[in-house]
Amino acid sequence: MKIEIKIEGEDFAEMIQGIRELMEKNREELRDVLKFLAKEAIEALEDVTILDKGAELYIKINRAINYKYKKGKK
Repeated sequence: MKIEIKIEGEDFAEMIQGIRELMEKNREELRDVLKFLAKEAIEALEDVTILDKGAELYIKINRAINYKYKKGKK
């Protein structure tokens, strides 16, 4: 597959329409690419370091919420 992109004073709407037509003509290939990207995104999210950072952030947010709640009760 060869993709050639040229931008020479074309209307933005025309470029978008061209991309849309390309995507409609290649639905199966587009699905394969999207599935691949989704799997990669899930793998990245499941990465231990990312999970650890997310857990740390959750703990900080939870502590901040608890502090505000306790402060507001007094």
